Amino acid sequence: MINPVITKEYIMAFGEWFLASRSLKFAVFLTSIIFVIFIISFFSPYWLESVVDEKQPDKPRKFLNLGLWHVCLDGYHDKSHQYEIKLYGCMHIRLEEYDFIRSEIQPPFFVATQFFYTLSFIAILVAIILVLMYLLCVDDYYRVSVLRWTGIDLIVAGALANVALVIFGAKGDNRDFMPDWENNYLSWAFGLGCVAALFDYIAGVLFIVEARIIARKEIAREHQFPMEKAV
Repeated sequence: MINPVITKEYIMAFGEWFLASRSLKFAVFLTSIIFVIFIISFFSPYWLESVVDEKQPDKPRKFLNLGLWHVCLDGYHDKSHQYEIKLYGCMHIRLEEYDFIRSEIQPPFFVATQFFYTLSFIAILVAIILVLMYLLCVDDYYRVSVLRWTGIDLIVAGALANVALVIFGAKGDNRDFMPDWENNYLSWAFGLGCVAALFDYIAGVLFIVEARIIARKEIAREHQFPMEKAV
């Protein structure tokens, strides 16, 4: 048997959604798109990719591609040749098999990229939670605050993502990182991260603007019907 309280909450949520402005609906939709893009970018092994050298097409590529948490190698060995070990395949970057080349595949700039992008991803999760709270279980008194904090949270997420992207963009295809740096290029997952960061700012501004609009409407309503507040 369906719980009438739960049914009422869902009806109220859908009613709130249908009565919402176009800008708020677009902000919620954009936040959902951001979340999907962030997941793809966050877990994809295609932030940096090696392409075939046109001048030497038969030259083997020891490094194939790299993401925040996965790296794909094909006969890669440590730069100093201290170990007679070659690495193949795509694996998680934190595996023990990579300990002897840890400083090569996870230099300080890469750890900083992981750190800031992870914080940005957490901020996106917080934004999703705030949006769900707004639609499902927040009283009218807190709606403006929830919208405002959602917008601020998304802007912070965009700023954190920007820091990570700038760091990786400046150092990712540098000659001191992966081998054959001339053939290494920032790949599509990095591009998705840039798009998501831009969308963060747009969605954040939309939520803040919507919060201000609703706040002004409430102030105007209180001035028009002062007795309602007193009751």
